[in-house]
Amino acid sequence: MKRVVIKPIVLCAVILSITFYGALSAQETGEGEMPEPPVTIIDADNPGMAWLDRATEAKLRARNVMDLSQVIDLCRRAKNEGLTGANLEYCNQLLATCQLERGLYLAQELLDPRNINARPDDWQLIRQRVLVDLAEGVAVIKDQPAAYLRMAQLHLLPDGDAERAKEALKLAVESAGDVPPILFQAVRLLADLEPEADKREAVLAAAARSGDPDITFLHALTLFEMKRRNEATEVLQKLLETESGNTGLHERVVALLIDFREFKSALSILDALREKGTESVWQHRIDLMRAEVLAKMEQYDDALRLLNSLIGRAQGNPELTVLTYLLRSATHLAMDDLDKALQDVERAEQVHPDLIPVLEHKFKILIERENYEDALAVVKRLQTIADRPQYALREILVLNELGKHDEAVAVAEKLREQYPEDEPQWMMVLVEIHITHKAYDKAFALVEEQLKEEPEELRWIIAKTQVLTAQEKWDEAVHWLESYIEKEPESRELNLLLISVFADQKSYRAAKERMRTLLANSPDDTGLLRFDSQLSISLGLHSDAVRALTKVVEADPEDYTSVNNLAWILCTSPIDSVRNGQRAVELAERAAEMTQFRRAFVLSTLAAAYAEAGDFEKAREISLKSVEVAKAERNMTEEARKEMLDHLQKEWDVFSRDMPFREMLDEDGE
Repeated sequence: MKRVVIKPIVLCAVILSITFYGALSAQETGEGEMPEPPVTIIDADNPGMAWLDRATEAKLRARNVMDLSQVIDLCRRAKNEGLTGANLEYCNQLLATCQLERGLYLAQELLDPRNINARPDDWQLIRQRVLVDLAEGVAVIKDQPAAYLRMAQLHLLPDGDAERAKEALKLAVESAGDVPPILFQAVRLLADLEPEADKREAVLAAAARSGDPDITFLHALTLFEMKRRNEATEVLQKLLETESGNTGLHERVVALLIDFREFKSALSILDALREKGTESVWQHRIDLMRAEVLAKMEQYDDALRLLNSLIGRAQGNPELTVLTYLLRSATHLAMDDLDKALQDVERAEQVHPDLIPVLEHKFKILIERENYEDALAVVKRLQTIADRPQYALREILVLNELGKHDEAVAVAEKLREQYPEDEPQWMMVLVEIHITHKAYDKAFALVEEQLKEEPEELRWIIAKTQVLTAQEKWDEAVHWLESYIEKEPESRELNLLLISVFADQKSYRAAKERMRTLLANSPDDTGLLRFDSQLSISLGLHSDAVRALTKVVEADPEDYTSVNNLAWILCTSPIDSVRNGQRAVELAERAAEMTQFRRAFVLSTLAAAYAEAGDFEKAREISLKSVEVAKAERNMTEEARKEMLDHLQKEWDVFSRDMPFREMLDEDGE
């Protein structure tokens, strides 16, 4: 007889369905092994007492959700037969307790990420029944934050009710004061339901008044994301004062400050922590974070000096040894010293041969070194340790680089078999593989097959565009996109894709016209404004570029690239009405400070700004400095370095004659 194998993912759905319907069957049909009530009724005012006694006994024996369902049925029979006073109140409490327990259990099964793709076909009916359980339970037993949270999460599943989710989350927040994990989850979900950033921040600010450190931390993160850096820093400072003994929180705050490049604040906190701690392992961790901050500030020599001292101090502690080698390797990688980066990660590997972060970092270095055969061996090792789809995707990346087309296709096909629920993603991977190896017919056939099934699906519209543009079939790509834009003229994605196609074929005027349409609907979209400024520069429309970049810089003052680009146009444009030397100096100095005078292209702009302002001596001084930086700048290919040095020589030649530098207009320009 052929053995039938039920895959675990399918088994989850089967179990969930059986559990739920088994749990409900007795109360809906009256069937099942239910004890018969005694013929003699002792209490004439409470004829349901016999059933209530049975329910109490059943609750004491209950071990699973089926047992809870039996208790629920017995309670309902008791109420139907008749109960009064304290007996009725007790029965209602017992019934509500069991409904809450059953509802919470089944809700967890529905919400478990492992079951997302294994839900039974009628899972929405199950959801509705679970919601009834929870709603009836909280109607009797108030202040149940876990139940409110689960109700909200169930409403947020596909085809749910977002407004009811909000109502449940507000109740969860109100009742979860002494349950911090539930309070945090509820607040985060409630904030996420707000479409506007200001409203999300308001939700978090109100919830942070509870004093919960995790919510306050999330509030600070949101403020950073909204570019309200001063407010975010102030919130964190107050948080650390309140939670002065919470070292783990201090580490999280430092990591957050590093992410948002608030390096001075991070170093200040680390200094304070170092003074408080005496334990050697804790001191080592603080110094590791300090070295990370120094490396992010591009103070590589200071970072390496500290890390070198830590290597000796970490002897005998494998965890700290690995962390130190990894951070020193990452520092060497940032310095573009790939040999030393590889040496250090291999030292870490000797301590922990199968540690995933070590192998992932080694893979990254090998890719940078273009050592694809060794990278392939590392990613295969990763797959033996943890069979994750992302490692298979990395294997495909390496196989593409090695020109092993058929092997890359085989890995993608294996992903389709292993993870059929993500079929569209793997089909896109196959398309990209074929494009990479110029197997355009195969790529086109796959895309056309998908478009027959999903003709309006954006991913396949994009994929077909990629196949066409890879072959430089510009007219076909434009016609293809325009046919969809006619049906969806407001589609931001399709219009941006068409603009990109125009830009790739250097049809800048057509791209600019299309961009005007998008900006008319979203005039403050910084992403669109940056793109528009690039198109304007390509066309020599410097006034337009200045207007776009000015809005970007006002919205995002920390975007040093846009600050630099605006300064460059203001000091080098050949159009007199565009130039503003003093403003260019202010902007260029700001960009130079943000990059700590370590970017040659920013210093080039600063020198040009001084020249436009008439300070040629300062222009020559900064120009010489930019040459030094260009020669030493680590994150630059030799080809890019040569181009930069050639450009800087042209600038020097102009400055040495006490003349400002002028950018050339394209032939299509003003």
